[in-house]
Formats: sequence, C-alpha cells, structure tokens
Amino acid sequence: MKGYDLISANADMLLDLPFYEGTGTITRDQAKPHHQDVTLVATPTWDTANGLSVMTFDGAAEYLELANADSADLDFTSGDYSIGMWFKWVVGSPTLMLIGRNQVDVSGWELYLYDGGGADRTLTLRHNHAGGAALRTACYSVGWARDAWWFAGISRSGIAAVHYRNGIALTTTHSAGGLEDMETCARDMVIGARYTKDANFFNGSMWRPRVWSRALTAIDWLNIYESERDLLGV
Repeated sequence: MKGYDLISANADMLLDLPFYEGTGTITRDQAKPHHQDVTLVATPTWDTANGLSVMTFDGAAEYLELANADSADLDFTSGDYSIGMWFKWVVGSPTLMLIGRNQVDVSGWELYLYDGGGADRTLTLRHNHAGGAALRTACYSVGWARDAWWFAGISRSGIAAVHYRNGIALTTTHSAGGLEDMETCARDMVIGARYTKDANFFNGSMWRPRVWSRALTAIDWLNIYESERDLLGV
C-alpha cells in the first residue's frame, strides 16, 4: 500500500476526515497533524453510499466540531489554502453551512451553500475581517443542484479563489477587490452548522472533508475526483 505522504494529493494536508469509523461519536483525522478526535454533536447518522461510510446530517441540530485549541493550524489569514469535500444536499434552510472556522464580520473563513431555487443554488467561500476595508468578502459559483453527489474544491491564493466541481474549474465571481485577508480567528472548527452551532444546519450527506495549506492546482482537483468518483458510484 502506498504511504500517505507518497500520495501527491496529500501533500500539505492539514485535515482529512474519511469517516472510516462507521459508528460511534467521534471521527479521526488521518492527516499528518493528527488533530484531536472530531466530535459528532446531536448524533449525525453514520450511513453508506455505494458501500462507502458517509455522514448524514438532518438539517436541524447535527454537526461536527473540533475545538479552537486543537485547530490552530486552520487559522488562515494571508496564506494559500484549499478546501475539498464530497456532498449531497437536500431541501433545507436557504443557507447551509459546510465547514468553517470563523465569526461572521469578525474573523476566519467559511464555506456554505445557498438555495435560491432553480439555477440560483450557489457555493460561497467567505472571509471575515473586522479590521479590513469591508467586514466580509467572498467568492461564489453557481449550478450546485440538489440530490446529487458533488465533489467541491476551492483553491485560494492571494485575493482570488477558484471553485471546482467534479474536478472542473468553474466561473468564480468575487467581491469587488477580491478576497481580503482574514483576521486571525479563535473559534472552533465546525462542519455542518453556523459557527454559533445553532443555525444553518447542513441537510444531506457528506464524505471526506479535507483542508490543505496550499492552493491545489487544476490537475490536482481532477486527479482527486477521478481517483474517488467510483467509490461513491458517481
């Protein structure tokens, strides 16, 4: 078996949650930093898709969390980073959080879906910065239909980010002036809910959320998608 570090896609991986456990109240980070166990709150459901262990959230109360003290390396400010995950979303709140380590209009980063109906179903990366020219800047892509598995990738470098869907770069619309650097953040990392853990709950299934400390390239995203798509039967 090829070693974790010898797989090029794993270079500079900070967080990797493949949900190997399939049961229980925690899931373990497989990336080399080996963060503390990520806690399942309000019992998200261990589920399967094409025989693969995935996590299903009810859109009402369920999420995952990693304490601030255990996720300091995810406190991005000016550096490059990437976020990737598989998800399948269903009807729910108009705004559904995927992952974030932030406080709105104050600090940190967040990735979320918005359901405006029809073609107005968007994926947004937002930076929060109380000390910036604006309290928040963002970039988004459209066409994220419900009830289908998608592989989403975001590569941030400087004031720009590129969104990828199933390994293909999308038109990514930015705030005027691009993405400002984030203020340093002292919040927990949360998957599937707002940073306050009381709203914007994700409704649907998710597999292998990941975070890197580099901006993955187009070929990186395509290679990951092609190597994983059969696992979910996509």
